[in-house]
Amino acid sequence: MSLILDAVTVARGGQPIVRNVSLTAEAGEVTVLLGPNGAGKTTLLEAVSGVLPTSSGQIRLREQELTTLSRVRRARCGVAHVEQGRAVYSTLTVRENIELAGSLDRALTLFPELAKRTEVPAGLVSGGEQQMLVLARAIVGNPSALLLDEMSMGLAPVVVRRLYPVIRQIADDGCAVLLVEQFAHAALSVADTACVLAHGKLTYHGEPGPLRTSDDALKHAYLGDDS
Repeated sequence: MSLILDAVTVARGGQPIVRNVSLTAEAGEVTVLLGPNGAGKTTLLEAVSGVLPTSSGQIRLREQELTTLSRVRRARCGVAHVEQGRAVYSTLTVRENIELAGSLDRALTLFPELAKRTEVPAGLVSGGEQQMLVLARAIVGNPSALLLDEMSMGLAPVVVRRLYPVIRQIADDGCAVLLVEQFAHAALSVADTACVLAHGKLTYHGEPGPLRTSDDALKHAYLGDDS
């Protein structure tokens, strides 16, 4: 099911942070959302998952209207949100973390590296393993839309390279993936659609190719119209 944002505006502290953003994250595709720090990327994801309310606009998962639903109800509709910070249940084992959401077998198929860590408390595994764990926990819940916020933050490049093929696979299996990322070129390597948010507004929405091949095009999109 496609995730559709129609003229979404989101405020923090009474000030608009995201302004009139419209985009579609298609089912079966990776839509990458790029932009400078403070552009509103995290705020937008939080509005989609229900952490923050929208000031105006609509959010839909195909025909299902999400805009007024609670975060829990959005999750039940198929929205999974992997937030920054690798939030795990630190005193529960890796196995217990995964089984709260779904199948351990599927998680280990996605990330066989976790097989030797299943009985270890999640708070004691490495940062890379924790990121695999939170991704696996989201994926085994079979979401229709998967929101990923800065999943590579603080991770070694070798770990980041391990994560991207899994994201590509999940999209190929039919999920709509909306990925917020600071490492533009890595994210664009798996993108079907690229969006750039600058000053709270969408400054690019289209094929990722031009942004992959031209640093100038990427820089122009990051600067936005207010520069």
